[in-house]
Amino acid sequence: MFYKYISKTSTTVTYQVTLKLFRICDPAGGNVAAMPSSVFFTVYSKDNNSQYTSVLVNRSSIENRNLGQVDPCIVNPPTVCFQIGIYTTTITVPINNSGYTVAFQSCCRDNTMANLVDTRNPNDEQNYPGNGATYFTEFPANAGIVDNSSPYFAKDEAVLVCANKKFEYDFSAIDPDEGDSLVYVFCNAYGGGQTTNGANGNTTPPPAAAPPYSSVPYKSPYTGSTPLGAGATINSSTGMISGTAPPAGKYVLTVCVYEYRNGTLLGIHRKDFHLNVTTCVKEVVAAMPDTYNDCSGYTITFLNNSTEGKTYDWDFGDGTTTQTTSTDPIQHTYTQQGTYTVKLYVEKNSNCGDSATATAYVYPLLDPKVSITGLCSNTITSFTNNSTTSGAGDAITYFRWDFGVSGTNADTSLLKTAQYQYPGPGNYDVVLQLKTRRGCERFDTSHIVIYDNPPLTTTSDTLLCIRNSLTLFAESVVDGNVVAGTYAWTPNYNIVNANTATPTVSPKLDTAYTVHFTDATGCSNSKRVAIDIRDTLLVKASVDSTVCTGDEVHLVAYADGNYPLTWYDASSNTQVGSGADLYITPPAPNAVYAVVGDLGDCSGYDTTRLTVVDPPVADAGEDATICYGEQVTLQASGGTTYSWTPAATLTTPRQATTVAKPLDTTAYVVAVTDVQGCPKVVTDTVVINVVPPVPAFAGNDTIVILNQPFQLNASGGVRYVWTPADGLDDPNVYNPVTTLNRDITYTVTVYTEEGCSGTDNIHVRFIAGPDIYVPTGFSPNGDGKNDVFRPLPVGIVQLEYFRVFDRWGKMMYSTSQYLKGWDGNFNGQPAAIGTYVWVVQGKNTNNETVQRKGTVTLVR
Repeated sequence: MFYKYISKTSTTVTYQVTLKLFRICDPAGGNVAAMPSSVFFTVYSKDNNSQYTSVLVNRSSIENRNLGQVDPCIVNPPTVCFQIGIYTTTITVPINNSGYTVAFQSCCRDNTMANLVDTRNPNDEQNYPGNGATYFTEFPANAGIVDNSSPYFAKDEAVLVCANKKFEYDFSAIDPDEGDSLVYVFCNAYGGGQTTNGANGNTTPPPAAAPPYSSVPYKSPYTGSTPLGAGATINSSTGMISGTAPPAGKYVLTVCVYEYRNGTLLGIHRKDFHLNVTTCVKEVVAAMPDTYNDCSGYTITFLNNSTEGKTYDWDFGDGTTTQTTSTDPIQHTYTQQGTYTVKLYVEKNSNCGDSATATAYVYPLLDPKVSITGLCSNTITSFTNNSTTSGAGDAITYFRWDFGVSGTNADTSLLKTAQYQYPGPGNYDVVLQLKTRRGCERFDTSHIVIYDNPPLTTTSDTLLCIRNSLTLFAESVVDGNVVAGTYAWTPNYNIVNANTATPTVSPKLDTAYTVHFTDATGCSNSKRVAIDIRDTLLVKASVDSTVCTGDEVHLVAYADGNYPLTWYDASSNTQVGSGADLYITPPAPNAVYAVVGDLGDCSGYDTTRLTVVDPPVADAGEDATICYGEQVTLQASGGTTYSWTPAATLTTPRQATTVAKPLDTTAYVVAVTDVQGCPKVVTDTVVINVVPPVPAFAGNDTIVILNQPFQLNASGGVRYVWTPADGLDDPNVYNPVTTLNRDITYTVTVYTEEGCSGTDNIHVRFIAGPDIYVPTGFSPNGDGKNDVFRPLPVGIVQLEYFRVFDRWGKMMYSTSQYLKGWDGNFNGQPAAIGTYVWVVQGKNTNNETVQRKGTVTLVR
């Protein structure tokens, strides 16, 4: 939306106001709102934002803009088309002190914008349709410029913008008033608008709400100042948008053009546009920066961002050319200053080759220099421009200050030396943009801190000896720079040079001095320095104590103030440490240490005496070995008190002598102290090895053949003794042979290498054989007598089976184990009283099969 001055009277002014609305052409199957047939221009007075009038304006024309010739080397050229609806009317308003805002609002934008947050409510799109749009222009106030016409954007061209490719888009404006200058920046798009109650898309949108208007929400990393990302910028002088396009999608971008007259800002005109970025595939792309204009000397480093793996031809514009197959940066040194057009060709001889053009400004140094004064928020900050250019015949012709205040567009100036009053304290980045007559361009950024009170650092609160003086210190520093100003110290008591940053004081009483600092703009701050006067120092060291030989000791000093402490060996007056803590190993038999506190000509000290004695020498005795079940006497020495662990198997664990009854090998530790003064507990260990119980085994009770020799076989040790010796050929071996022909029980005593012993016995029965003897009855009643029915094999070396059956042939029991038998139960239940059939079979000593059969009676 823009305006054109028509006429004025002594009390009124008339403008022609024009609104251009843009929409994409209807896509196949698309759902795009129609261009309104009429709209409201709503006028608000900027005196109080009250509505003056609302004018219904019919659409005067509509036209399509299509993309012209398409590059044949783009593999997939898209269709680019949009419509422009134009609405024009004249509006007459009374001349006032603040001007007017003329606004149009639409409820709904395309909610698929790649750089905006979608704010639709899917449950209530009628009342919350997402991001709307506000377009407005501002009539000037009664300041002698009401006959001004705003700039207007006249170049509405359809262009092909390929994703992630270099592009240019002309967003320049025309100012009808000669002599006005224009500056272009990206800025925020505005939301707003209400939903339309109607049956078709041609329904007229409601009148716009009153200002102020809010920005649409941008999706990170996009902002109003970077709507296409960091790769695309706008030329502040020409309005040309160029750079590298973002990924494919639809983007909202808004350009603000600042209109200046003689350095004074007249107004800001805006254009809001939805740009389609599409995916293009180009066979060859030539790419490099558009300008090299930092004017840093005669040698320029050119960058090659083109398609890789091609042939590159450089024309540096001074008659010099070169060819390369590398995309690495290439340097060229010019012989004289000037402005050169540089061309880069990629696959120069191919029909689908590409080229890029850049301008190189080859001039001596353009040097930005800025000085800033007045950093207090209650005064005006002055920005002095001392920048220079050393190019012959060149001069700086363009200055633009951006004072770094967010949320406003009025923090800029085109004056060489500028002034600005900041809205409050804070950190600000001030950017100065310079351009020269020959096209050099540099930016300088200054970080400044605006304060309500100047920062002030001083000497910390401190102690001072009454016999000494002290030089105080104060300074105001912002970002490493000293702030100029005046200093005044109070009270006027024993002070020299009270109106400087570094006075000297010599108080005799505790005194608090206050420094008042005032900078050049009248901002002030003050700080207080408290001085604690001391005549004597009170220092206290650790109490005298007895310590152990070779131990490190921690000594502590306590002082009545924060002043240096130094430790000395009193015997040699040598320094051994500093600070409140001293860690030292004193020599025997004693040592004296002094700690001294110093504060100028004041001092204080204290001493501590250490008596050094040897620790006790603990002895738990010699290691020993005992048999299982035995006890041993432990005897410790070397001190006056004793404590044994573990105590569970000891009789008197708190005495030097105690009896130990360990069940397995145990390490006993005795802790020994004495009464000599060494506080250290010394330990020693004695190990009592316990030989496990001897596993003496004489063999299982057995039945042997009468009148035949039988060999015993014992195990579990290294030495054996059998008793009685009746019938044995040697009672002192582990496997003697007996020829006794009567039942007997032999006992064997087994000894280990350590001399520990254990016993076991074996009962031997002698019965005629070889044969298998089976009883005729048994009584499994649990009385321990004849409870099990089993065969007695004599001279049988292998029992093949023993089986018991009832009268109907059902097997009640079976086994092949020696001396095993039936307990009278079947399936866990007692078997019935009665007669049962049995059969047994085995091999005798001659490997002959022996089988016996019979019956047995079960009684209870």
